Amino acid sequence: MKSASDEAPRAEPDIAAAHELPAGKRKLIEAALRLTAGGRNFASLGLRELAREAGLNPNTFYRHFDTLDDLAREAVEWVSRRLRPMLRRERWLAAHDQPHSVPRRACVAFFTFALENREAFLSALAEYHGTSRALREAVRATLHAVSAEMADDVVQLDLMPTLARDVVDEVCTQIVLQLFHLSAEYIDADAARRDALVGYAERFIVRLFAGSVLLAQHDAERAPMSKRA
Repeated sequence: MKSASDEAPRAEPDIAAAHELPAGKRKLIEAALRLTAGGRNFASLGLRELAREAGLNPNTFYRHFDTLDDLAREAVEWVSRRLRPMLRRERWLAAHDQPHSVPRRACVAFFTFALENREAFLSALAEYHGTSRALREAVRATLHAVSAEMADDVVQLDLMPTLARDVVDEVCTQIVLQLFHLSAEYIDADAARRDALVGYAERFIVRLFAGSVLLAQHDAERAPMSKRA
């Protein structure tokens, strides 16, 4: 008999090892995230400033990146490659343990990751509406990937069997965007407020799915009436 951990989705080998970056590249990314966590955008960084923050020679930058946009995109991907497999595994483990616990455990996992990667999340929040189109697209592509994988898990785990896939996709997109924007408050909150935010996020997810089920039922009941009319 397979255990939950046996059945949980496994990341592809390249994804699982992708966060193991060369030391110089990792130091430059971490330095850039520290410098931009306060609201600055990546375009405002100077190469000497970045190298100084990373404790590296300025010429090291061009061994790893062509432009600051390249560094920023790599930073987003680096975080994404660690976040997404973790979330999927947490959802599957929760579903095989106690299916009703999936929303709360997923919220806790997401917010905990945000707190542990404070600079990366604050930078991503700033760039979500930032001036760099490349970075906006990189952040939004990551959020889209997170929501698409969430929808895959909802379907594969049969958590919402009465909902059509397009509805699940829409709900998961709304959930991920809400959690992403709530992460800014969670990062700066005290313990009591963090607990309250997890509770709020859990209720948001449950209500959104419950409302979608009711709406689907309503539409199904109206369909025969429309045909008769």
